[in-house]
Amino acid sequence: MITTLTDTTASAIDKQMITMRETFGENTIGRVLTLIIVATGEIEEPLEAAVAASHEHPARVIVVDADPEAETSGLDAEIRVGRHAGAGEIVILHARGDVLWSLDTLVMALLLPDAPIVTWWPEHAPSSPVHDVLGSMSQRRITDSAACADPLGTLKRLRRGYASGDSDFAWARLTRWRGLVASAYEVPPISTPTEVQVSGSEGNPSVALMAGWLEHALGVPASVLPPADSDIDFRGVHSVRLVREDGTIELTRVDDDSIVMKLPGDDTGQHVTMPRRTLSELITEELRRLDPDEVYGEVLASTYSSIGDASTFASGKPEPRDVVLADAEAVAAAAAAAAAQQLAEALEERPLAHLVLTGGTVGTLTAAALPEALRAAGVDAARLHLWWGDERFVEPDSADRNEVAVRESLLVPLQRDAGLPARNIHVMPSPADGMSLDDAAAWYGQQLDQMGGDEPFRTRGQAFFDVLMLGMGPDGHIASLFPQHPGQRRVSASATGVTDSPKPPSQRISLTWPVLNSARHVQLLVAGAEKAGAVADAHGRIDPWGVPASAVRGLASTTWYLDEASARTEG
Repeated sequence: MITTLTDTTASAIDKQMITMRETFGENTIGRVLTLIIVATGEIEEPLEAAVAASHEHPARVIVVDADPEAETSGLDAEIRVGRHAGAGEIVILHARGDVLWSLDTLVMALLLPDAPIVTWWPEHAPSSPVHDVLGSMSQRRITDSAACADPLGTLKRLRRGYASGDSDFAWARLTRWRGLVASAYEVPPISTPTEVQVSGSEGNPSVALMAGWLEHALGVPASVLPPADSDIDFRGVHSVRLVREDGTIELTRVDDDSIVMKLPGDDTGQHVTMPRRTLSELITEELRRLDPDEVYGEVLASTYSSIGDASTFASGKPEPRDVVLADAEAVAAAAAAAAAQQLAEALEERPLAHLVLTGGTVGTLTAAALPEALRAAGVDAARLHLWWGDERFVEPDSADRNEVAVRESLLVPLQRDAGLPARNIHVMPSPADGMSLDDAAAWYGQQLDQMGGDEPFRTRGQAFFDVLMLGMGPDGHIASLFPQHPGQRRVSASATGVTDSPKPPSQRISLTWPVLNSARHVQLLVAGAEKAGAVADAHGRIDPWGVPASAVRGLASTTWYLDEASARTEG
């Protein structure tokens, strides 16, 4: 039975589910978990897999089909029970517009009580599943990096944001491979390989994880090779070779259903049936064990052991350029005019545009110049979203807060005269909001993740912010990421709490490296002779630990707006 509800609420959905269960004489006692599927495209294929898995794992399946760019807000739902839902029940939520801001509350109202929660992203995996608004409530979080536009890039981002309880289908696809390799390796006599080779599809995450697993398990470097020309149609892992002194263990996929395994002294080999795994088999396996897969975490960490280097977020982007002006007021006027034009161009291509504001003397002057600049550029302020790069964690009306500094000069005029909705102003929390510093940072990060999905972490080829404004201190810090301060090493979340700030006040919230590097256009706003040395240092190599200002780059442009004093260098 299928029932459709339009412009509905969570309460109405729950009541309808009760009615339908009573009609069919069913109850929820047999349901063992809630499976949340976050869909961004085709939903029937993952639904079919979930229905097949429900025969082993009866579940309530909640499909979230979100459309943040819809012109109208609302919630439609489709409820399936009986033969249309396998051994479970299905709720499909079509959420539009502002409803997404309360997505966690909406889903929580539909969860099975006292049952484990699993969230699955069939595609478009978030960079840090545990910090996702839905992933944060789940015991297990399942992604599929192979289904993403940039599989290896996604896997690297998952490495940065990994938490116990995460898993990926690229790893689950290797379960039978790993079992077969282990059984071949343990045939006596056992000896450590001198060489390990994995061949497979270029850019396939399962190939990378297989090499990482072998290297982690055997302590021998594993090389990844492309398959032979005749084998290029094979997806994923094609072969594994363990070269030992007594001979070579070789496992080679010959078709979609079988593998040939050769052991030392066996030139013929034996055929082993090993069909490729279906989507339903993968999700069934993942639901079979809800405890953390620690081996996956260890392999992911060892495969991309150097990914913690924050310079990777800024590398490979256009080189910065300098615009030198007479004084701070001229810097502010030029930056505001450029930002307004860039936002106008963004709104010609997309329904919304995102601007990140900054504090400090020049940042505040720039904010004051923005209302007129936006009006002159013809920017529809109702389609803007305003964010902050960092904020002091002090009382909401404290003069130390960056938001307070621009409240009267920017926020009030844009709301009063230009139609900027209050909900589009994303102010960082204060202690008055009843949250600890870490909880406040996590909450702000969730707002970013909810609004932009995975995009805040896509520092190669895509961007979330249209314009990011940053000031810089005499020590080269930007936002609240200070030189050689441990706070800047936290890259797994969108925002982080900073304690023991070298500059008072000591507690702050800051966006992190991957998010700061997710802008199309970056503006660094600097004035004052005391900053000339840091400007010169930041124009050298990318060095986030020593000179944070050197490590933020825009996808399309990075521009230093400097007054004459800050642009001077000795000699």
